[in-house]
Amino acid sequence: MTSYVDVRSDDIEQTTDFSDVRDLYAVWLSANDGGIPDIRHFEFALAGPIAERVMVMRACAQTLVYDRVGRNVVAIFGHDPTGKVLEQLDNAGARSFRATYFEILKSGRPGLALHGNVSATTVGITERLVLPVRSGDDHYLLCYVRPREDATNVLRSVFNVSADAITVFHAVRDGEGVIVDFSIAAANAESARRLKAPSDALIGTRLLKVWPFAETNGLMDRFIRSVDSQLSDVFDASYPQDGKIVERQLRLAPHGEGLTVTDVDIGPTLAATRAIEKQHNELLQANELLEARAVDLMTSYASLERTTNELREEITRNRALEAELVHLAHHDGLTGLPNRSYFEQRFEEKLRQMKRAKRRAALCIIDLDHFKDINDSLGHDAGDMVLREVSNRLRGTIRKSDVIGRLGGDEFAVVLTNAQDTQDAATAVKRMMEAVARPFAVKQQDVPISLSAGVAIFPADGRTSSELMSDADIAVYRSKRAGRGRTVFFTPSMRDDAERRYTLLKALRQALDAGQIIPYYQPLLDIRSGKLIGFEALARWLHPERGMLQPATFAETFDEPDIAQALTQTMIRSVITDLAAWDKLGLSTGVNMNVTAFDLRHPGFADDLDARLRLYGLSSSQLTIEMTETTILSRDAERIASTLEDLRRLGFSLALDDFGTGYASLSHLRSLPVNSLKIDRSFIRDLEHDPKTLAIVRSIIELAGALDLAIIAEGVETRSQLEAVSALNCSIIQGYLIAEPMPADAVPDFIRDFGQVPALRRSSIR
Repeated sequence: MTSYVDVRSDDIEQTTDFSDVRDLYAVWLSANDGGIPDIRHFEFALAGPIAERVMVMRACAQTLVYDRVGRNVVAIFGHDPTGKVLEQLDNAGARSFRATYFEILKSGRPGLALHGNVSATTVGITERLVLPVRSGDDHYLLCYVRPREDATNVLRSVFNVSADAITVFHAVRDGEGVIVDFSIAAANAESARRLKAPSDALIGTRLLKVWPFAETNGLMDRFIRSVDSQLSDVFDASYPQDGKIVERQLRLAPHGEGLTVTDVDIGPTLAATRAIEKQHNELLQANELLEARAVDLMTSYASLERTTNELREEITRNRALEAELVHLAHHDGLTGLPNRSYFEQRFEEKLRQMKRAKRRAALCIIDLDHFKDINDSLGHDAGDMVLREVSNRLRGTIRKSDVIGRLGGDEFAVVLTNAQDTQDAATAVKRMMEAVARPFAVKQQDVPISLSAGVAIFPADGRTSSELMSDADIAVYRSKRAGRGRTVFFTPSMRDDAERRYTLLKALRQALDAGQIIPYYQPLLDIRSGKLIGFEALARWLHPERGMLQPATFAETFDEPDIAQALTQTMIRSVITDLAAWDKLGLSTGVNMNVTAFDLRHPGFADDLDARLRLYGLSSSQLTIEMTETTILSRDAERIASTLEDLRRLGFSLALDDFGTGYASLSHLRSLPVNSLKIDRSFIRDLEHDPKTLAIVRSIIELAGALDLAIIAEGVETRSQLEAVSALNCSIIQGYLIAEPMPADAVPDFIRDFGQVPALRRSSIR
């Protein structure tokens, strides 16, 4: 079973779909006279018709006991927990609610939990109103449980009525955490039909039992890779079923330890394609025979001219049909442009012409910027409209001798046959970009469209189509990394950079898996009091061959979402573990750590982080989240701002890192929910020698004071720099003058030793 729990406490009446929930909540509010209401106020719920949807849990010795469970609740759970304690129920549903129950019991405030799940019996959202009540000195939780029938029925219908086989698996790991199999958590009717077993009977069945061939034909590896990487996957596969080989398309959608597999039967489609190809070949043969027969008839049977004309007409029809089949095989069905295969064929032909004529040409690969956002926000039909419009505009900008094609997705390619140098190519690409950037409305909404382009020149950059395609592809990747909406011309060094980057990405992924990325901690000092106020966690790569590497050596990989998020999660795990260890030693402190835009765009990032801290007995006040100006002002700024507000709400402090090097305006700064600014080390380095830098730093510190923000100076390495920032009333510093970054096991001794530094010495540091 896969599930999630979303708890609401402030907007219960607006969130619920049910008047029963509003009535029960209203009774609780009216009975709340400054304390927990008595359970007697809810006798109508315990004795009336709604009792079937009510569950009562009694607080007892740090746990909860199920005192009574209504009939409808038992049906939803699939079992009767009456008389059991909460910890005895080791299932996903009970685990999802444990923290929620105890939080509501502790706070004394009601909560409305929206429980979304997919299981053998349930597909949809269940509302669970949890009310803290009492009877004398005993405390209870009164829970009203009711599924949202409309959503449940719709989702169950989609799940079970689908003509595709949909199966939800759960990863089975060995003692070392390696996935060794998958168990079935849910299966729709079509999946059960193909596996020849009722849906309920399939629950818990192992993948390798129903699909033993998955271990040898690569399917198991694809499933494992999808769960471990949390990346979706779509691929075609052939495997045995009912004594024959079936052709299917498998669509993998990972969700945590769960994996939803949609098994689409593509056999009829492939059979139709083969039939078309066979018909095409038969038509070719028929045409040849008919042509030969027509010639023979004209020579031998002049009197049969009418029959000959009829045969010629039939040949014409067959040729027209043949031409239509050829066109369908060579062109993209959505845009009408040559598809990748046909484009590459025509590209080869153009290259041969260019070689014979000793002329130059340019290959331009074009990628639509943020096309996925259009699909996600407006729908795939809107995305198709954009692709058709872009293809028409591109086609309108090129010469008749040029070649254009759609390579797939949102990627196009153009061969510019009259581009004799980079200036010609740049002019042509600019013309395309301007045409595509013209206003365009989809579903009554203006859709901004921009292009990233990569250009390779023949024969300077390559003499074959494959070389030029590779070069232009590398260049368009560079264009996207440089900020999108621009043209990048290929240079030979880019190929080396691409190979080096590929090697670095591979090595870093292996390092993350091997635990080679660890935090080092650099202290932050309040120079007014001489007190140590915390540390910043800095990533270090313990490379087996090159030794310890700083982030600058692998920072270029941070634009890869999987790398950036994996690095953040690795650092979070290590920092929380270290904080907990220091707390046990009586050395409670705080840590600052950086996160990326990918992390802040992730739904639930703030709540997940808070839950992980509380799991170790830690407080959100012990962790300060740092982010750069570029991060908070990047794409999807609204989603990021929402996450920052969630972090502030949960008690996290927020710091704006490397301030002064980005492009945050004063209006942005005023509205951002940050607690502190960190002046970039480049300003501190030049502070003593550059009056302009001094003026900038003074302005930043005064601005921070006006906005009631703490100010931290990074990179303080000399006593003169310390004196300079101190003179500007900057009270918190960080840098090698205090200490170099240190491993976690060195922090306790540093804290103890620092606390024993004589006041005279600490004042000299100040």
